Amino acid sequence: MNTRSHHPKHDPDGGTGRARGVSAAAPEAVRADRAAGVVVASACGDALGAGYEFGPSLGTEVDVHMKGGGAFDWAPGEWTDDTQLALAILAPIADGDTDPLPAIEVGFRAWFASDPADVGNQTRRALSDERPLAVAAADDAERNPGAAGNGSLMRTGPVALAHPGDPAAIAELAARVSALTHATDDCVDACVLWSVAIDATVRQAPGSAEAHDWAGPLRDALVHIPAARRATWRERIDEATTADPRQFVENGWVVHAFQAALASICSTPAPDDEPSCVHLQRALDRAVRCGGDTDTVAAIAGSLLGARWGATAVPLAWRRVVHGRRTYDAPVERAADLERLARLAHDGGRPDQQGWPGVPSLRDHYEQHFPARPLLVDVEEVRFGNVHALDRAIATDADVVVSLCRMGTAEVRPPAEHHVLGLIDSNADDNPNAAFLLTDLASTLRTLVDEGHRPFVHCVQAENRTPAAAIAWLIANGVGAEAAVERVAAALDRPQPFLVDASVTGT
Repeated sequence: MNTRSHHPKHDPDGGTGRARGVSAAAPEAVRADRAAGVVVASACGDALGAGYEFGPSLGTEVDVHMKGGGAFDWAPGEWTDDTQLALAILAPIADGDTDPLPAIEVGFRAWFASDPADVGNQTRRALSDERPLAVAAADDAERNPGAAGNGSLMRTGPVALAHPGDPAAIAELAARVSALTHATDDCVDACVLWSVAIDATVRQAPGSAEAHDWAGPLRDALVHIPAARRATWRERIDEATTADPRQFVENGWVVHAFQAALASICSTPAPDDEPSCVHLQRALDRAVRCGGDTDTVAAIAGSLLGARWGATAVPLAWRRVVHGRRTYDAPVERAADLERLARLAHDGGRPDQQGWPGVPSLRDHYEQHFPARPLLVDVEEVRFGNVHALDRAIATDADVVVSLCRMGTAEVRPPAEHHVLGLIDSNADDNPNAAFLLTDLASTLRTLVDEGHRPFVHCVQAENRTPAAAIAWLIANGVGAEAAVERVAAALDRPQPFLVDASVTGT
Protein backbone atom coordinates (compact mmCIF):
# COMPACT_ATOMS: atom_id res chain seq x y z
CA MET A 1 0.00 0.00 0.00
CA ASN A 2 1.32 3.41 -0.91
CA THR A 3 0.92 5.39 2.32
CA ARG A 4 4.10 7.34 2.08
CA SER A 5 4.12 11.00 3.05
CA HIS A 6 6.87 13.28 1.87
CA HIS A 7 8.93 15.28 4.32
CA PRO A 8 9.19 18.96 3.43
CA LYS A 9 12.29 19.65 1.40
CA HIS A 10 15.11 21.54 3.07
CA ASP A 11 16.80 24.56 1.47
CA PRO A 12 19.70 22.94 -0.44
CA ASP A 13 21.97 25.82 0.52
CA GLY A 14 20.92 25.82 4.15
CA GLY A 15 23.42 23.38 5.62
CA THR A 16 21.38 20.25 4.93
CA GLY A 17 24.08 18.16 3.31
CA ARG A 18 24.57 19.46 -0.23
CA ALA A 19 28.03 18.39 -1.27
CA ARG A 20 30.47 21.12 -2.18
CA GLY A 21 31.67 21.36 -5.74
CA VAL A 22 28.90 19.29 -7.28
CA SER A 23 26.47 20.16 -10.01
CA ALA A 24 22.85 21.15 -9.69
CA ALA A 25 20.28 18.38 -9.60
CA ALA A 26 20.86 15.71 -12.23
CA PRO A 27 18.08 15.05 -14.78
CA GLU A 28 15.27 12.90 -13.42
CA ALA A 29 16.09 10.03 -15.78
CA VAL A 30 19.66 10.00 -14.47
CA ARG A 31 18.53 10.17 -10.84
CA ALA A 32 16.20 7.22 -11.37
CA ASP A 33 18.99 5.21 -12.97
CA ARG A 34 21.33 6.11 -10.12
CA ALA A 35 18.75 5.08 -7.54
CA ALA A 36 18.52 1.70 -9.24
CA GLY A 37 22.31 1.58 -9.31
CA VAL A 38 22.47 1.91 -5.52
CA VAL A 39 20.83 -1.50 -5.16
CA VAL A 40 21.99 -3.32 -8.29
CA ALA A 41 25.67 -2.36 -7.97
CA SER A 42 25.68 -3.24 -4.27
CA ALA A 43 24.24 -6.69 -5.00
CA CYS A 44 26.80 -7.21 -7.74
CA GLY A 45 29.62 -6.20 -5.39
CA ASP A 46 28.23 -8.62 -2.83
CA ALA A 47 28.10 -11.49 -5.34
CA LEU A 48 31.52 -10.58 -6.74
CA GLY A 49 33.11 -10.77 -3.30
CA ALA A 50 31.22 -13.82 -2.02
CA GLY A 51 33.69 -16.38 -3.34
CA TYR A 52 36.69 -14.63 -1.75
CA GLU A 53 35.33 -13.96 1.75
CA PHE A 54 37.73 -14.52 4.64
CA GLY A 55 40.62 -14.96 2.24
CA PRO A 56 43.83 -12.96 1.93
CA SER A 57 44.29 -9.84 -0.16
CA LEU A 58 44.63 -10.67 -3.85
CA GLY A 59 47.38 -9.77 -6.29
CA THR A 60 46.88 -8.58 -9.82
CA GLU A 61 47.54 -12.09 -11.13
CA VAL A 62 44.20 -13.28 -9.69
CA ASP A 63 41.15 -12.87 -11.93
CA VAL A 64 38.27 -11.61 -9.77
CA HIS A 65 34.88 -12.76 -11.03
CA MET A 66 31.53 -14.03 -9.74
CA LYS A 67 32.84 -17.52 -9.18
CA GLY A 68 30.73 -18.49 -6.18
CA GLY A 69 32.01 -20.95 -3.61
CA GLY A 70 33.77 -19.44 -0.64
CA ALA A 71 33.10 -20.15 3.01
CA PHE A 72 29.37 -20.74 2.47
CA ASP A 73 29.47 -22.41 -0.96
CA TRP A 74 27.56 -19.69 -2.78
CA ALA A 75 26.43 -20.35 -6.34
CA PRO A 76 28.19 -18.25 -9.00
CA GLY A 77 26.54 -14.82 -8.95
CA GLU A 78 24.59 -15.48 -5.75
CA TRP A 79 24.27 -12.59 -3.34
CA THR A 80 24.72 -13.12 0.38
CA ASP A 81 23.17 -11.90 3.63
CA ASP A 82 24.26 -8.35 2.75
CA THR A 83 21.72 -8.10 -0.06
CA GLN A 84 19.17 -10.37 1.60
CA LEU A 85 18.91 -7.94 4.50
CA ALA A 86 19.03 -4.92 2.18
CA LEU A 87 15.95 -6.34 0.46
CA ALA A 88 14.13 -6.50 3.79
CA ILE A 89 14.72 -2.74 4.00
CA LEU A 90 14.02 -1.99 0.34
CA ALA A 91 10.70 -3.85 0.05
CA PRO A 92 8.60 -1.68 2.39
CA ILE A 93 10.21 1.50 1.06
CA ALA A 94 9.30 0.38 -2.46
CA ASP A 95 5.78 -0.20 -1.18
CA GLY A 96 5.59 3.44 -0.08
CA ASP A 97 5.25 2.85 3.65
CA THR A 98 5.22 6.02 5.72
CA ASP A 99 7.20 4.37 8.52
CA PRO A 100 8.90 1.25 7.15
CA LEU A 101 10.58 0.28 10.44
CA PRO A 102 7.95 -2.25 11.64
CA ALA A 103 7.93 -3.98 8.24
CA ILE A 104 11.73 -4.00 8.19
CA GLU A 105 11.77 -5.74 11.57
CA VAL A 106 9.29 -8.31 10.27
CA GLY A 107 11.49 -8.83 7.22
CA PHE A 108 14.61 -9.30 9.32
CA ARG A 109 12.88 -11.89 11.48
CA ALA A 110 11.45 -13.75 8.48
CA TRP A 111 14.93 -13.89 6.98
CA PHE A 112 16.42 -15.23 10.22
CA ALA A 113 13.63 -17.83 10.54
CA SER A 114 14.46 -19.15 7.06
CA ASP A 115 17.80 -20.49 8.35
CA PRO A 116 20.22 -18.30 6.36
CA ALA A 117 23.66 -19.57 5.50
CA ASP A 118 25.50 -16.63 7.05
CA VAL A 119 24.45 -14.49 10.02
CA GLY A 120 26.72 -11.93 11.69
CA ASN A 121 27.25 -12.15 15.44
CA GLN A 122 25.46 -8.92 16.40
CA THR A 123 22.62 -9.67 14.00
CA ARG A 124 22.24 -13.17 15.43
CA ARG A 125 22.14 -11.92 19.01
CA ALA A 126 19.43 -9.38 18.21
CA LEU A 127 17.29 -11.71 16.11
CA SER A 128 17.57 -14.52 18.64
CA ASP A 129 15.97 -12.25 21.25
CA GLU A 130 12.18 -12.28 21.53
CA ARG A 131 11.99 -8.64 22.60
CA PRO A 132 11.61 -5.83 20.03
CA LEU A 133 14.80 -5.63 18.03
CA ALA A 134 15.68 -2.08 19.06
CA VAL A 135 15.43 -3.06 22.72
CA ALA A 136 17.52 -6.19 22.25
CA ALA A 137 20.17 -4.36 20.23
CA ALA A 138 20.38 -1.49 22.74
CA ASP A 139 20.91 -3.94 25.58
CA ASP A 140 23.54 -5.75 23.54
CA ALA A 141 25.34 -2.48 22.86
CA GLU A 142 25.37 -1.69 26.57
CA ARG A 143 26.75 -5.13 27.43
CA ASN A 144 29.22 -5.16 24.53
CA PRO A 145 30.21 -1.52 23.92
CA GLY A 146 33.14 -2.57 21.73
CA ALA A 147 30.96 -4.63 19.39
CA ALA A 148 30.82 -2.70 16.14
CA GLY A 149 30.50 -5.08 13.21
CA ASN A 150 29.75 -4.02 9.65
CA GLY A 151 26.38 -5.81 9.49
CA SER A 152 24.19 -2.71 9.40
CA LEU A 153 26.39 -0.66 7.06
CA MET A 154 26.39 -3.44 4.48
CA ARG A 155 22.59 -3.22 4.10
CA THR A 156 21.99 0.53 4.47
CA GLY A 157 21.91 1.54 0.79
CA PRO A 158 18.11 1.34 0.34
CA VAL A 159 17.59 3.71 3.27
CA ALA A 160 18.94 6.50 1.06
CA LEU A 161 16.03 6.01 -1.36
CA ALA A 162 13.35 6.54 1.26
CA HIS A 163 13.34 10.36 1.33
CA PRO A 164 15.01 11.81 -1.78
CA GLY A 165 16.40 15.25 -1.11
CA ASP A 166 15.69 15.15 2.63
CA PRO A 167 18.98 14.25 4.34
CA ALA A 168 17.62 14.83 7.85
CA ALA A 169 14.88 12.26 7.30
CA ILE A 170 17.36 9.84 5.73
CA ALA A 171 19.73 10.26 8.67
CA GLU A 172 16.96 9.56 11.16
CA LEU A 173 15.82 6.43 9.34
CA ALA A 174 19.39 5.18 8.85
CA ALA A 175 20.04 5.49 12.58
CA ARG A 176 16.84 3.67 13.49
CA VAL A 177 17.39 0.86 10.99
CA SER A 178 20.98 0.34 12.14
CA ALA A 179 19.84 0.28 15.77
CA LEU A 180 17.55 -2.67 15.09
CA THR A 181 20.65 -4.88 15.31
CA HIS A 182 23.72 -2.62 15.60
CA ALA A 183 23.16 0.15 18.15
CA THR A 184 26.74 1.14 19.01
CA ASP A 185 27.78 4.65 18.01
CA ASP A 186 30.20 3.69 15.26
CA CYS A 187 27.62 1.49 13.54
CA VAL A 188 24.89 4.10 13.67
CA ASP A 189 27.20 6.94 12.57
CA ALA A 190 28.56 4.95 9.63
CA CYS A 191 25.06 4.17 8.36
CA VAL A 192 23.95 7.79 8.70
CA LEU A 193 26.98 9.13 6.84
CA TRP A 194 26.85 6.56 4.04
CA SER A 195 23.08 6.84 3.51
CA VAL A 196 23.05 10.64 3.41
CA ALA A 197 26.03 10.63 1.03
CA ILE A 198 24.27 8.21 -1.30
CA ASP A 199 21.25 10.51 -1.55
CA ALA A 200 23.42 13.56 -2.27
CA THR A 201 25.35 11.62 -4.89
CA VAL A 202 22.20 10.38 -6.64
CA ARG A 203 20.82 13.89 -6.89
CA GLN A 204 23.85 16.08 -7.39
CA ALA A 205 26.90 14.20 -8.65
CA PRO A 206 28.16 15.83 -11.85
CA GLY A 207 28.06 14.41 -15.35
CA SER A 208 30.17 11.42 -16.23
CA ALA A 209 32.91 13.45 -17.90
CA GLU A 210 33.44 15.62 -14.80
CA ALA A 211 35.53 14.76 -11.76
CA HIS A 212 33.60 13.84 -8.64
CA ASP A 213 34.64 14.41 -5.03
CA TRP A 214 33.57 11.10 -3.50
CA ALA A 215 34.34 12.19 0.06
CA GLY A 216 32.56 15.56 -0.21
CA PRO A 217 29.04 14.23 0.46
CA LEU A 218 30.37 12.19 3.39
CA ARG A 219 32.01 15.24 4.95
CA ASP A 220 28.86 17.26 4.42
CA ALA A 221 26.85 14.51 6.10
CA LEU A 222 28.82 14.99 9.33
CA VAL A 223 26.21 17.54 10.45
CA HIS A 224 23.81 14.62 10.90
CA ILE A 225 25.82 12.82 13.60
CA PRO A 226 26.48 14.09 17.15
CA ALA A 227 28.94 16.98 17.27
CA ALA A 228 31.26 15.18 19.68
CA ARG A 229 31.98 12.47 17.10
CA ARG A 230 32.36 14.59 13.96
CA ALA A 231 36.10 15.27 14.24
CA THR A 232 36.86 11.56 14.61
CA TRP A 233 34.81 10.67 11.57
CA ARG A 234 36.31 13.51 9.54
CA GLU A 235 39.76 12.08 10.26
CA ARG A 236 38.57 8.62 9.24
CA ILE A 237 37.14 9.93 5.98
CA ASP A 238 40.26 11.96 5.20
CA GLU A 239 42.50 8.97 5.90
CA ALA A 240 40.52 6.74 3.54
CA THR A 241 40.59 9.15 0.61
CA THR A 242 44.36 8.73 0.15
CA ALA A 243 44.88 5.21 1.48
CA ASP A 244 45.39 1.79 -0.04
CA PRO A 245 42.18 -0.08 0.89
CA ARG A 246 44.22 -3.13 1.92
CA GLN A 247 45.57 -1.27 4.93
CA PHE A 248 42.15 -1.47 6.61
CA VAL A 249 42.71 -5.08 7.50
CA GLU A 250 40.04 -5.40 10.20
CA ASN A 251 37.23 -4.83 7.75
CA GLY A 252 34.76 -6.89 9.74
CA TRP A 253 34.78 -3.80 11.99
CA VAL A 254 32.39 -1.18 10.69
CA VAL A 255 34.98 1.61 10.68
CA HIS A 256 37.50 -0.33 8.61
CA ALA A 257 34.74 -1.60 6.32
CA PHE A 258 33.62 2.01 5.77
CA GLN A 259 37.19 3.13 5.12
CA ALA A 260 38.08 0.16 2.90
CA ALA A 261 35.01 0.79 0.73
CA LEU A 262 35.78 4.51 0.41
CA ALA A 263 39.48 3.87 -0.22
CA SER A 264 38.62 1.33 -2.94
CA ILE A 265 36.57 3.99 -4.70
CA CYS A 266 38.99 6.90 -4.24
CA SER A 267 42.15 4.95 -5.10
CA THR A 268 40.72 3.62 -8.36
CA PRO A 269 41.61 5.97 -11.22
CA ALA A 270 39.02 7.00 -13.76
CA PRO A 271 39.69 5.14 -17.02
CA ASP A 272 41.34 7.05 -19.85
CA ASP A 273 40.69 4.52 -22.59
CA GLU A 274 37.11 3.49 -21.76
CA PRO A 275 33.86 5.20 -20.76
CA SER A 276 34.14 6.87 -17.35
CA CYS A 277 31.54 4.62 -15.75
CA VAL A 278 33.86 1.61 -16.09
CA HIS A 279 35.23 3.03 -12.83
CA LEU A 280 32.38 1.16 -11.12
CA GLN A 281 33.70 -2.23 -12.20
CA ARG A 282 37.32 -1.37 -11.43
CA ALA A 283 36.55 -0.02 -7.96
CA LEU A 284 34.51 -3.10 -7.05
CA ASP A 285 37.36 -5.28 -8.27
CA ARG A 286 39.70 -3.35 -5.96
CA ALA A 287 37.29 -3.73 -3.04
CA VAL A 288 37.28 -7.51 -3.42
CA ARG A 289 41.07 -7.58 -3.62
CA CYS A 290 41.23 -6.19 -0.05
CA GLY A 291 40.63 -9.67 1.32
CA GLY A 292 38.81 -10.37 4.56
CA ASP A 293 35.11 -9.50 4.46
CA THR A 294 35.21 -9.10 0.71
CA ASP A 295 31.52 -9.38 -0.06
CA THR A 296 30.61 -6.75 2.49
CA VAL A 297 33.29 -4.22 1.56
CA ALA A 298 32.26 -4.56 -2.09
CA ALA A 299 28.55 -4.32 -1.25
CA ILE A 300 29.15 -1.12 0.72
CA ALA A 301 31.28 0.34 -2.06
CA GLY A 302 28.74 -0.73 -4.67
CA SER A 303 25.93 1.27 -3.10
CA LEU A 304 27.90 4.54 -3.38
CA LEU A 305 29.37 3.67 -6.78
CA GLY A 306 25.89 2.89 -8.10
CA ALA A 307 24.67 6.24 -6.77
CA ARG A 308 27.23 7.98 -8.98
CA TRP A 309 27.29 5.81 -12.10
CA GLY A 310 23.81 4.25 -12.20
CA ALA A 311 22.45 0.83 -13.01
CA THR A 312 23.33 1.36 -16.67
CA ALA A 313 27.00 1.14 -15.65
CA VAL A 314 26.54 -2.43 -14.42
CA PRO A 315 27.77 -4.80 -17.15
CA LEU A 316 25.29 -7.16 -18.71
CA ALA A 317 27.59 -10.09 -17.95
CA TRP A 318 26.99 -9.40 -14.23
CA ARG A 319 23.26 -8.88 -14.71
CA ARG A 320 23.02 -12.28 -16.38
CA VAL A 321 24.30 -14.17 -13.36
CA VAL A 322 23.59 -12.10 -10.23
CA HIS A 323 20.70 -13.58 -8.26
CA GLY A 324 19.49 -14.57 -4.82
CA ARG A 325 16.56 -14.71 -2.44
CA ARG A 326 15.07 -12.45 0.19
CA THR A 327 14.53 -15.44 2.47
CA TYR A 328 15.54 -19.02 1.84
CA ASP A 329 11.95 -20.11 1.20
CA ALA A 330 11.30 -17.32 -1.32
CA PRO A 331 11.62 -17.40 -5.12
CA VAL A 332 14.91 -16.49 -6.77
CA GLU A 333 15.17 -12.84 -7.80
CA ARG A 334 17.50 -11.22 -10.28
CA ALA A 335 18.87 -7.83 -11.28
CA ALA A 336 15.62 -6.78 -12.94
CA ASP A 337 13.72 -7.39 -9.70
CA LEU A 338 16.19 -5.28 -7.74
CA GLU A 339 15.94 -2.47 -10.27
CA ARG A 340 12.14 -2.56 -10.19
CA LEU A 341 12.06 -2.23 -6.39
CA ALA A 342 14.69 0.50 -6.36
CA ARG A 343 12.84 2.57 -8.95
CA LEU A 344 9.61 2.24 -6.99
CA ALA A 345 11.40 3.26 -3.80
CA HIS A 346 12.85 6.30 -5.54
CA ASP A 347 9.33 7.30 -6.68
CA GLY A 348 7.69 6.87 -3.28
CA GLY A 349 6.17 3.52 -4.16
CA ARG A 350 4.20 4.97 -7.05
CA PRO A 351 4.32 3.34 -10.51
CA ASP A 352 3.78 5.44 -13.61
CA GLN A 353 0.47 5.78 -15.45
CA GLN A 354 0.95 2.42 -17.17
CA GLY A 355 1.76 0.64 -13.90
CA TRP A 356 5.46 0.37 -14.70
CA PRO A 357 7.80 -0.91 -13.32
CA GLY A 358 5.59 -3.48 -11.56
CA VAL A 359 3.00 -4.18 -14.23
CA PRO A 360 3.10 -7.73 -15.72
CA SER A 361 2.84 -6.51 -19.32
CA LEU A 362 3.02 -3.32 -21.35
CA ARG A 363 2.20 -4.98 -24.65
CA ASP A 364 -1.42 -3.70 -24.76
CA HIS A 365 -0.18 -0.17 -24.15
CA TYR A 366 2.37 -0.42 -26.94
CA GLU A 367 -0.14 -1.91 -29.38
CA GLN A 368 -2.63 0.86 -28.65
CA HIS A 369 -0.16 3.69 -29.11
CA PHE A 370 2.26 2.43 -31.75
CA PRO A 371 1.61 0.72 -35.11
CA ALA A 372 1.54 -3.02 -34.49
CA ARG A 373 3.77 -3.97 -37.43
CA PRO A 374 6.26 -6.65 -36.38
CA LEU A 375 9.82 -5.99 -37.54
CA LEU A 376 12.47 -8.68 -37.25
CA VAL A 377 15.86 -8.37 -38.98
CA ASP A 378 18.89 -10.66 -38.87
CA VAL A 379 22.20 -8.85 -38.51
CA GLU A 380 25.30 -11.05 -38.27
CA GLU A 381 23.73 -13.88 -36.20
CA VAL A 382 21.67 -11.58 -33.97
CA ARG A 383 18.06 -10.58 -34.53
CA PHE A 384 16.97 -6.99 -34.03
CA GLY A 385 13.45 -5.63 -34.16
CA ASN A 386 10.51 -4.02 -32.38
CA VAL A 387 8.32 -5.02 -29.47
CA HIS A 388 5.61 -6.33 -31.78
CA ALA A 389 8.03 -8.99 -33.08
CA LEU A 390 8.74 -10.39 -29.61
CA ASP A 391 6.35 -13.35 -29.89
CA ARG A 392 7.67 -14.24 -33.34
CA ALA A 393 11.26 -14.08 -32.12
CA ILE A 394 10.55 -16.37 -29.18
CA ALA A 395 8.56 -18.74 -31.37
CA THR A 396 11.60 -19.02 -33.63
CA ASP A 397 13.99 -19.98 -30.84
CA ALA A 398 15.09 -16.67 -29.32
CA ASP A 399 16.32 -17.72 -25.89
CA VAL A 400 17.79 -14.38 -24.72
CA VAL A 401 15.75 -11.19 -25.08
CA VAL A 402 17.36 -7.80 -24.51
CA SER A 403 14.78 -5.02 -24.23
CA LEU A 404 15.88 -1.42 -24.67
CA CYS A 405 12.53 -0.05 -23.52
CA ARG A 406 10.22 -0.38 -20.53
CA MET A 407 8.75 -3.87 -20.27
CA GLY A 408 6.46 -5.74 -17.91
CA THR A 409 7.59 -8.32 -15.41
CA ALA A 410 6.04 -11.28 -17.28
CA GLU A 411 6.74 -10.47 -20.93
CA VAL A 412 9.30 -13.24 -21.37
CA ARG A 413 8.89 -16.56 -19.61
CA PRO A 414 11.72 -18.83 -18.39
CA PRO A 415 13.78 -20.61 -19.47
CA ALA A 416 14.43 -17.70 -21.84
CA GLU A 417 16.55 -14.95 -20.35
CA HIS A 418 15.17 -11.42 -20.29
CA HIS A 419 17.20 -8.29 -19.64
CA VAL A 420 15.94 -4.71 -19.72
CA LEU A 421 18.58 -2.01 -20.23
CA GLY A 422 17.89 1.62 -19.45
CA LEU A 423 18.55 3.34 -22.76
CA ILE A 424 16.25 6.32 -23.44
CA ASP A 425 15.65 7.84 -26.86
CA SER A 426 15.49 11.41 -25.56
CA ASN A 427 18.88 13.14 -25.43
CA ALA A 428 22.49 12.65 -24.42
CA ASP A 429 22.03 14.23 -20.98
CA ASP A 430 19.53 11.52 -20.03
CA ASN A 431 21.96 8.80 -21.17
CA PRO A 432 25.41 9.47 -19.71
CA ASN A 433 26.35 5.80 -20.02
CA ALA A 434 25.01 5.22 -23.54
CA ALA A 435 28.42 4.55 -25.10
CA PHE A 436 29.27 2.02 -22.39
CA LEU A 437 25.86 0.37 -22.53
CA LEU A 438 26.02 -0.14 -26.28
CA THR A 439 29.58 -1.45 -26.44
CA ASP A 440 28.94 -3.68 -23.43
CA LEU A 441 25.81 -5.03 -25.11
CA ALA A 442 27.75 -5.75 -28.29
CA SER A 443 30.40 -7.60 -26.29
CA THR A 444 27.77 -9.66 -24.50
CA LEU A 445 26.02 -10.47 -27.77
CA ARG A 446 29.30 -11.93 -29.03
CA THR A 447 29.50 -14.09 -25.90
CA LEU A 448 25.90 -15.22 -26.32
CA VAL A 449 26.37 -16.15 -29.96
CA ASP A 450 29.58 -18.01 -29.17
CA GLU A 451 27.72 -19.93 -26.44
CA GLY A 452 25.12 -21.02 -28.99
CA HIS A 453 22.34 -18.66 -27.89
CA ARG A 454 19.89 -16.96 -30.21
CA PRO A 455 19.53 -13.36 -28.96
CA PHE A 456 16.79 -10.90 -29.86
CA VAL A 457 17.33 -7.17 -29.25
CA HIS A 458 14.42 -4.76 -29.46
CA CYS A 459 12.84 -1.49 -28.37
CA VAL A 460 9.29 -0.28 -29.05
CA GLN A 461 9.49 0.71 -32.71
CA ALA A 462 13.12 -0.05 -33.66
CA GLU A 463 13.63 3.54 -34.75
CA ASN A 464 16.41 4.68 -32.40
CA ARG A 465 17.61 2.38 -29.63
CA THR A 466 17.53 -0.88 -31.54
CA PRO A 467 19.35 0.56 -34.57
CA ALA A 468 21.99 2.04 -32.26
CA ALA A 469 22.56 -1.41 -30.76
CA ALA A 470 22.77 -2.94 -34.24
CA ILE A 471 25.38 -0.36 -35.28
CA ALA A 472 27.49 -1.14 -32.21
CA TRP A 473 27.16 -4.86 -32.97
CA LEU A 474 28.31 -4.45 -36.56
CA ILE A 475 31.29 -2.30 -35.56
CA ALA A 476 32.25 -4.91 -32.95
CA ASN A 477 32.25 -7.42 -35.80
CA GLY A 478 34.72 -5.39 -37.82
CA VAL A 479 32.39 -3.32 -40.00
CA GLY A 480 33.49 0.29 -40.46
CA ALA A 481 31.48 2.93 -38.64
CA GLU A 482 30.10 4.67 -41.71
CA ALA A 483 29.20 1.40 -43.41
CA ALA A 484 27.57 0.11 -40.22
CA VAL A 485 25.37 3.20 -39.92
CA GLU A 486 24.25 3.01 -43.52
CA ARG A 487 23.59 -0.72 -43.39
CA VAL A 488 21.45 -0.38 -40.26
CA ALA A 489 19.64 2.68 -41.62
CA ALA A 490 18.58 0.61 -44.64
CA ALA A 491 17.50 -2.42 -42.60
CA LEU A 492 15.91 -0.71 -39.60
CA ASP A 493 16.19 3.07 -39.27
CA ARG A 494 18.75 5.80 -38.68
CA PRO A 495 18.90 6.61 -34.96
CA GLN A 496 19.16 10.06 -33.45
CA PRO A 497 22.63 11.63 -33.77
CA PHE A 498 23.49 11.24 -30.08
CA LEU A 499 22.77 7.51 -30.32
CA VAL A 500 24.83 7.21 -33.50
CA ASP A 501 27.69 8.96 -31.68
CA ALA A 502 27.34 6.65 -28.69
CA SER A 503 27.26 3.51 -30.83
CA VAL A 504 30.37 4.60 -32.70
CA THR A 505 32.48 6.13 -29.91
CA GLY A 506 31.65 3.37 -27.46
CA THR A 507 33.17 0.74 -29.70
